[in-house]
Amino acid sequence: MAVWTRPPSVELVSWLERASRPAIPHGRVLIAPDEAEAALTVMLSGAGASVPDGAQPFIDDASAIVRCFAGIVASGLVDVRLEAVTHDACWKFHCDCVPFRLITTYLGPGTEYVDPADAACALDDQRDYAGPLNRVPTFAVAVFRGSSDPGGMGVVHRSPPIAGTGQCRLVLCVNAPSITSPERWDGISC
Repeated sequence: MAVWTRPPSVELVSWLERASRPAIPHGRVLIAPDEAEAALTVMLSGAGASVPDGAQPFIDDASAIVRCFAGIVASGLVDVRLEAVTHDACWKFHCDCVPFRLITTYLGPGTEYVDPADAACALDDQRDYAGPLNRVPTFAVAVFRGSSDPGGMGVVHRSPPIAGTGQCRLVLCVNAPSITSPERWDGISC
């Protein structure tokens, strides 16, 4: 696992503070890395609508992250998911069934993970797990090894449980293409 901790821009924080939580759009697309800005613009604006005021810093940041991940995994296509989460999304400890996954949390608490020595216990205990727990900081970019990587077992992690707290997480997730990826993006809708 690699974590790039970085400060957000003032403009990005300003947009996130103003964005209406329930109205933050979501989507999932299979794109070439150079299509990230266009696809994220469509996700945030809806087909034919204008981009929300002040969203360009987010679009620029997320697009750069998508292109960076594509370079790391040397892939001409990437599976990009943007999701606003207000529930216990992926609350179970697990390893992703991909070689590598990039996760960035722009809003709300970041992804939780355990050290390799605690992985078996977390997988067995799930909600009852009381051992050491780490959290990727908000705005940090984390690249997780998945269970499909030939280098070994992936990083055991979960989405932080937030149901009933009123919190919202805005999460960007990027993978190399897989059998679960959507059809290739048509350039129109997400």
